[in-house]
Amino acid sequence: MRKIPTVRTRPRINSASGIVGAILLAVATVWIGWLLLHQFGGPALPIIGFPAITSSDTQILPLTAEGITLGHTDQAPKLSKQQALLIASQLQPDAAARSKATDAQYVLVTYPNKSTPATHPDLNKVPAWMIHYQKIPLNAADPAVDPTPLSRTSYDLYVFLDANNGKELLVIQV
Repeated sequence: MRKIPTVRTRPRINSASGIVGAILLAVATVWIGWLLLHQFGGPALPIIGFPAITSSDTQILPLTAEGITLGHTDQAPKLSKQQALLIASQLQPDAAARSKATDAQYVLVTYPNKSTPATHPDLNKVPAWMIHYQKIPLNAADPAVDPTPLSRTSYDLYVFLDANNGKELLVIQV
């Protein structure tokens, strides 16, 4: 009797699991790369489900229009964020009490004084806490005095405090 050779074939399940494994390995590699990029301050990659990381170097349009630019520093401030918020709330109690949201950011502020006489201090990369009081309601004018309705109902207030001593540097209303 003659023996018939048997041919062994790989089941489909083994090749399918190999493909799934390769896809999972590729996803894990991309994920680790994304984490490393963000850990070391690389560019923000838009990935669905994760918020974009913003840098403090991002300029704020109303401040840029005033000639104010913001920078980033890795130097630690002498005042904490909580101390800066407390000082700003004491300097601007109405804004602190009535704003819809408040944010504080540690920045380097540059605001050159180009006018004579000086209208504000000449600031060049000064470490500062920027406290942003958002959506402060405007008081409506008396219709008997001015029947024109307000063009907007709220404003924002930016308070810049020296990050070393808490001294108020600037207050900008937009």
